[in-house]
Amino acid sequence: MKTNQNADILIQEVSKVFRTGFGKTKVGVEKLSLEIPKGQVIGLLGPNGSGKSTTIKMILGFLKPTAGTIWVCGNQVPSQTSRSHIGYLPENPRFPKFLSGRTLLKFYGSLLSLSGNDLNKRVDFLLDLVGLKAAAEEKVHGYSKGMTQRLAIAQSLLNKPRLLIFDEPMSGLDPLGRKDIRSLIARIHIELPEATIFFSSHILEDVEQLCSMVALLKKGHLQTFCSIEELLRSDFQNFEVSVRNSTESETKTVNGTDALIDFLNETKAKGWLISNISSQRRTLEEALFRDAATEARS
Repeated sequence: MKTNQNADILIQEVSKVFRTGFGKTKVGVEKLSLEIPKGQVIGLLGPNGSGKSTTIKMILGFLKPTAGTIWVCGNQVPSQTSRSHIGYLPENPRFPKFLSGRTLLKFYGSLLSLSGNDLNKRVDFLLDLVGLKAAAEEKVHGYSKGMTQRLAIAQSLLNKPRLLIFDEPMSGLDPLGRKDIRSLIARIHIELPEATIFFSSHILEDVEQLCSMVALLKKGHLQTFCSIEELLRSDFQNFEVSVRNSTESETKTVNGTDALIDFLNETKAKGWLISNISSQRRTLEEALFRDAATEARS
C-alpha cells in the first residue's frame, strides 16, 4: 500500500485482539487509522484501558497487529529500517546502577555502531542538552527520578532519530521535575525541528502546553484527532456579559458564540446597554471530556 510521505507514523485500519483465555478475547484497538505529520509534537491521551500502550507497542514493533498495517518514516512495521528511525523512552526506564551517566550513554552508543570522536561528541552534546553535564561522571544509582528520565531521553536521541516516542515522560515526577521534562521536550523540538515527537500522557496541562495536535483514544477507538487550537475553538467558549439599563444591571454567562449572539440581540431588543463582554478560554480537559460527560449523563 502506498504510504503518505508527509507522515512519520501512518496507521491504517489497525486492530489488535488479545486472547484472554479459552475461547475468550479482548479488543485492545479496533480499526484505528491515524496519520502523524512530520516535525510536530503530538499528544496521545486516553483513560486506562483506552489502547494507548497497545498502540505505542504496535508502532514500535513490540506487538503485531491482528489486522491492518503501520508505517514509520515510509517503512512498514516491523522492520529493522523502521526501528532505526525511532528513539524510544519507556514509562519507567531502567539502567545498570553501577555505570556513570557518560559511560552508560557511550555503551548504548557503541551498540548503535558509534565510536571514537563521533561518539564522544554525541554524548557530550546530549549530556548538555538534557542538563546532565555536571552529573555525567556520577553513578546512575545516585540519580533522582527526574535525572534518570533525562538520561533516558538522551539515550533515545543517540541515533539521531526522526521519530521520538515517549511513553508517559512526566509520570511519577514532582511539579519541578515535570517542568524540567516539559522544558526539555520543548527544547528538543526547537533544536531538532524536523523530528516528530509523539508522546502519551495523563497530564492534560503538559499536553496543552507542548503539543500542536492531540489524539484521544477511548475503548480502543479514536475519538478525536485535531489541532489544540481547533479543539479549543470558541464554539463552546464561555462569555460573561454585563448589561444595564437606567435602573439596574446584571451579569450573565453564556456558552458559545451562537448563544452570545442570541443574548446580545435580546438585550438590544429590550433597550438595555452592554457594558462589558469577557471571554473565558476553556481548558483542554473541558474540550476533551465535555462530550464524554454529556454522553454519560444521557
